[in-house]
Amino acid sequence: MPARVEVELDIFSGMPNPTWNLTDAEADSFVKQLAEVSPTSATTLAGNLGYRGIIVQVTQGADTQLIRVQTGAVHMTKGATKLYGRDENRTLERWLLNTGKPHLKKDLFQFAEREIR
Repeated sequence: MPARVEVELDIFSGMPNPTWNLTDAEADSFVKQLAEVSPTSATTLAGNLGYRGIIVQVTQGADTQLIRVQTGAVHMTKGATKLYGRDENRTLERWLLNTGKPHLKKDLFQFAEREIR
């Protein structure tokens, strides 16, 4: 059963963040990239205003996993289990943002892209 992967650009305060679903091919690629993330110890994610990274919800059957990707950190939560990883050079974060390019307004995409550089 293919995973359903919903991506959320965590950027707005007080209004809904934009979301989009990955295609089956993109979902497979994401799952593979996530498996290659280097494990690390717990880190704190920033809660600043403006761009705060990307939130990904992966649903496969009855299992749901929540992943937050921000400034080189990856937080993965599945039930009570929490894992942490490093997104070297923000590659995964950049890849996820690029999957949203067809779904995001041009100026919003460009703003988020500048934040990831």
